[in-house]
Amino acid sequence: MKYTGRIVITIVVLALIALARIYGNVYYDYPMSKLPLIGILAVLICWWLGSQYDKVKFYSEKDLLTEIHNRRFVIQKFPGLLAKTGRRNENMILFLIDVDNFKKINDTYGHETGDKVLQSISRILLSNTTNKDIVARWAGDEFLIVSPYSDEKIREVIIHKVKNALKKLSEEINMDVSVAIGTSVYPNDAKTLDALLHTADRRMYEMKSQ
Repeated sequence: MKYTGRIVITIVVLALIALARIYGNVYYDYPMSKLPLIGILAVLICWWLGSQYDKVKFYSEKDLLTEIHNRRFVIQKFPGLLAKTGRRNENMILFLIDVDNFKKINDTYGHETGDKVLQSISRILLSNTTNKDIVARWAGDEFLIVSPYSDEKIREVIIHKVKNALKKLSEEINMDVSVAIGTSVYPNDAKTLDALLHTADRRMYEMKSQ
């Protein structure tokens, strides 16, 4: 969770307190060395208010279970990312990822184990992508990676790394955890989020059927 709200509001309050003390010293001979009790209380209150803002912002952009980005964040950020990718005349790759037999995992091992599997997959996706990529929980047991400025080589590297990491996870927890991954490329396959998702979804289910 970022500290943006807390930092900004605290800096503003500290600046106002400093100005008030200087003004009081210049015009009313208020001693600069006197402990500003009211100011300290104001800073603490504002830090708390800032923390509440940071929490609201965090949970408006993040999935509660996995703490990766949520669908809302992707929908908000995608138009700007699409425009920037287009201006740079680059490709952008979408990875739509669906957990194989997730219902069976829930039915066999319980929903708590299912949740842990989703959390583990989220960590794997994060650790095998870069800071420029957006990793999100799209819906249920579906995940999405938006990878701007990517090419065919990067796509294959990401898929290879994710599948290898899932094999290791399966061995560690003694449970078969695998995914189907469908991809689409902007602008070759489509030029809107819905169309790119449709293409990736179709390719993902083609993979499942194989």
